[in-house]
Amino acid sequence: MNEFKTPSETKTEPPAAPPLNSLYLYLSSGCNLACRHCWISPEYLLNPDKGQYLKYEYIESAIIQAKPLGLSSVKLTGGEPLLHPQFKKIVSLIRNHKIQIGIETNGLLIDESLALFLAEGEQKPFISVSLDGAKPGTHDHLRGVPGAFRRTLAAIEELVKAGFHPQIICTLHQDNSQEIAELTQMAQDMGCNSVKFNFIQQIGRGVDFQAKNGFSVEEILEIDRYIEQDLSSKYKIQLLPDIPHAFHSIRRILKGNLGRCTVLNILGIIADGSLSLCGIGTNVPALIFGHMKTDNVAKIWHDSSGLIELRKLIPDHFEGICADCIHNHFCLGSCIANTYYRTGKLNSSYYFCELATKYGLFPNSRTKFFSKEKING
Repeated sequence: MNEFKTPSETKTEPPAAPPLNSLYLYLSSGCNLACRHCWISPEYLLNPDKGQYLKYEYIESAIIQAKPLGLSSVKLTGGEPLLHPQFKKIVSLIRNHKIQIGIETNGLLIDESLALFLAEGEQKPFISVSLDGAKPGTHDHLRGVPGAFRRTLAAIEELVKAGFHPQIICTLHQDNSQEIAELTQMAQDMGCNSVKFNFIQQIGRGVDFQAKNGFSVEEILEIDRYIEQDLSSKYKIQLLPDIPHAFHSIRRILKGNLGRCTVLNILGIIADGSLSLCGIGTNVPALIFGHMKTDNVAKIWHDSSGLIELRKLIPDHFEGICADCIHNHFCLGSCIANTYYRTGKLNSSYYFCELATKYGLFPNSRTKFFSKEKING
């Protein structure tokens, strides 16, 4: 287990541990798709029986240990979480503890029976389904398996029939950006409640994929303007581009439906049982803080040197443009995992904001210096 060294300027009493609001459970280290862009880089499982899955007893222990810390939600993700041979048992366990469930899935294993099972109970899970284009060829090319598009649409139909209004998650790249409007229309017609537009995470397979198929900062901001100015008024469905908070319009901020990574209040457990910042532990061992076999979640949450370091640095000791951003206490650096993967530091500024600053695209009105000038002027 890696230990962090605290910078001399932050040698103070360790900050009190905040509530542990959410566990991110990476149920499977493998996937039934072979996505070209995946930042987790799971193994493509032709035979699911040979996959590595997070042990049920680890999940049960983690929930029991985390509830006194403030646990209110669990996200089931992967790899593909539905591959887990005890998936239904895991969902039932979480339900019995009256904890909100979120599920991120490619949908291939959702049929009528599973959709109806997920719809049981007083509080339905929030389900996100990956769909990366409005045409079969577009989606299947990115996902690496022929027929994935057809099976994903069938899954969404079953979820809607069971009473869900799932979220679509679409990773935008050069080959599918012309299908944004068509995909939005499709999602609305199917009964989805939102489309979240992600951009490529430059971790794992995403590094090479971004180099070949990604967008520049300027192109991403142009796509965001198109989504907000041209599409949002035409559709009832929510459209949620995943860009740093400083680049969202005031109108969008006031609507209050912007997602963010609450990195100070989450803990990940990856498929081998390791306790990690999130799924980044699969690629960065330094961000693994313990293991369910030997460690107690509460002790790790309070005493891990890595988590203590994170709390000391974020958000009050950001570097670069993130230090000067008026949104840094809400945004929390957008994606600390991405930043650490890129720089080896928790508090470096987010790459998107760095590049935007370099090319004169970071909005001056969202900086502390500008705000002070306006007040004093």
